[in-house]
Amino acid sequence: MTKRIIKRYEYILENLLFEDENMKLYLARRKDRLLSFREYLNESTYLSDLDKYRRLQKAGINVPKLIGFDRQLLILIFERFFEPTALEVLEKEDLKEIYFRQLFSIYRFCRFSQIEINYFPHNFILKGMTLYYIGDDIFEADPKINLENYGLRYWIYSEEASKLLDEKGYSVNPKRILSEEETNKQIVLLSVTYW
Repeated sequence: MTKRIIKRYEYILENLLFEDENMKLYLARRKDRLLSFREYLNESTYLSDLDKYRRLQKAGINVPKLIGFDRQLLILIFERFFEPTALEVLEKEDLKEIYFRQLFSIYRFCRFSQIEINYFPHNFILKGMTLYYIGDDIFEADPKINLENYGLRYWIYSEEASKLLDEKGYSVNPKRILSEEETNKQIVLLSVTYW
């Protein structure tokens, strides 16, 4: 365990969760609180991630809160959630109405702000009664890749969702997989209900 002081606060880096040529991501502790501690290896990636965070917040999308940062040391510290992702929930049961209501609300915020995000369900968690986007992706608006004609297929137990579950190492129940017709019907019903 390593201790780091960022703006007078002590963080204990407990585990290295991810590392690449741009960043190291640690599970960190400050007092009794667990956090995501990102240590960047170059300024451009640091500034890009900070900009993504600010754009998502400005668009009104719930994201983990930025707890601390240090531009000189290239550090970003975010709150960390331990609730299951929407994909983990889908593995066990169909997603509840609260997920879809908030997902379409996020989609409206994105449309208004002329951006798109990665709508795959492993990029979202429901903390308490609030859906949070925990992905890092943000794109300019694209009518071909949005929630309705791309991402929503992964939020119901479709063929695409079962492939994503398998790809991410989750179990797949072949009996739950919807036919293409059932999938399309679900997408239309969800869109009419929540859009």
